[in-house]
Amino acid sequence: MWADFDPQVLAEALLALSHSKPTPAEPLCPNIRSLDWGHLVGENHQISPYIRLFLGPHTKHLALTVYDADFTWLSIIHSLPRDYPGITDITFDWTINQCSDVISDTVCQWNRLESFTWHGDLSYRAFVHLAGLPTLRKIDMSIPNLSGDRQRHLATLQRPAFRALRSALVSCQNFFSCTSLIEITPSYLELDSITVRIEDDHDHDHEAFIVEYFLQMLNARCSHTALTVLELDDSRRWPTHFSDEHVISDDMFRPLLAFTNMAELTIYTPHAFRLSNRILGDIAASWIQLRWLKLGTLCGWAGQSQITLAGLIPLLALPKLEGLNIVINASSVDYTLDMPPIGLSNTKITQLSLADSVIQSAHSVAAFLSDVLPNVRQIHSWNDAVARNASVSPADAKKYRVRWLEVAMLIETIAKVRKQERSGAREHIDASGTT
Repeated sequence: MWADFDPQVLAEALLALSHSKPTPAEPLCPNIRSLDWGHLVGENHQISPYIRLFLGPHTKHLALTVYDADFTWLSIIHSLPRDYPGITDITFDWTINQCSDVISDTVCQWNRLESFTWHGDLSYRAFVHLAGLPTLRKIDMSIPNLSGDRQRHLATLQRPAFRALRSALVSCQNFFSCTSLIEITPSYLELDSITVRIEDDHDHDHEAFIVEYFLQMLNARCSHTALTVLELDDSRRWPTHFSDEHVISDDMFRPLLAFTNMAELTIYTPHAFRLSNRILGDIAASWIQLRWLKLGTLCGWAGQSQITLAGLIPLLALPKLEGLNIVINASSVDYTLDMPPIGLSNTKITQLSLADSVIQSAHSVAAFLSDVLPNVRQIHSWNDAVARNASVSPADAKKYRVRWLEVAMLIETIAKVRKQERSGAREHIDASGTT
C-alpha cells in the first residue's frame, strides 16, 4: 500500500511518471474505472496533486479522504467535477468540519451522480442539488435539519425529489427531517431499502406518533412491492417520564404490513412496544419473505408486551426467518398439545434477544421452544439498561435473566431427547409395517 512509503520518495516517483507521459494532459492510467485514493495514499497530501495521473474519461467511482484542511488538497477536490464530470459514484471519508463547505460546493458541481456517500455537514444547497438529480440511486449521508420550517423546505425543494432513489442510509437529528425527505419523493418510489439513524443527543421528540407519521409517509410514498429492508436506529436515551405517548401499538405498526416483500425489519427506538399476538399473525401473513425481525430489544418494551408463546407460532412458520429479537410475556404457558403443528420447527435461529421478557417456568418454556426452535443456544435478556426501563426490582430482573439462561441450556437437552424419541418411533413404525 502506498501509504507505507516515504511521502517524499513516493512524490518523486509519481513526478517521474508524470514526466514520462506522451502529453501533459493525458492520464497515466486512462482506463481506470474505480479509484480509492484515500486507501492508496492515506494522509500523504504531499502527493495529492498526482491524483490526476489515475483519473480519466472512464473513471466512474471515486473515493476520497480528507484528514485535514490542507488548502492544496481542498483546491484539487473542488476542481475535480470540472475536469471529470462523468464521475457517477463519489465517497468522502474521514472528513472534518472545516472541509464541509468545500465538499458541499464540490458536490453541487457533479450532475451525473448515481451514488453519494458522506456523513459530514452537508449544506442545504448541496442537499437540494442532490434531491434534484435524476440519476441518484443510492445515498449514504447526513441530511440537514428539515424540521424547523417544514413548509419552507418543501417549497424550496423541486418536487418530486430523489425520484431515482433505490437505497438510502440517512443520518439526521430527528424523525421529522427524515419524514420530510420521504414526503418530497414521488408517489410509488421504487425504494428497496432505507436505514434511518437519529444522532441528536437531546431528550426531546420521543413521542411515538412521530415514528407513526414516518411509517405512514413510507406507506403513502413508497412502492409496496419494492421495499424489502427497513431499519430505524434511534440511540437517544429513554424518556425520563414514560407514558402512553411513548408506546408503539399494533395500529401504529400496521402501515408497514403493506410492504409485502419485507425481508429485514429493525426498529431500535426509545419507545415501548405494546404489540400483541394479532399483529404477529398479520406479519406472518403479510411478510412471507421475512428473514430478520428486530424490535426494541436494546431498551426493552417497558413491560408492555402482549405477545405470548403461542403468538410466536405463525412467525416461526415463515420459511426464511433466521433472526428474531422480540419481547414476549412468558409468565404463563398458553400452548396446547396441538401447538405447534407437527413439523413446525425453525432450525435457522440459533440465538434470541428477548430484552425484558417475563418468564415464570423455565422448564415449561424450554419444552415449548425446544420443539419450535431446537437450535437456539443463546438467549440474551435483562441487561442493566433494559431492567431500568422495565421498572422492576434488581432482584426480579436477575431472576428473569437466570431463568432465560436456564431455558437456553435446557433447549439443547430436550431437543436431543425429543429427536431420539421421534427417531425411535419412526423405526418402530417401519418395523411394524414390514412384519
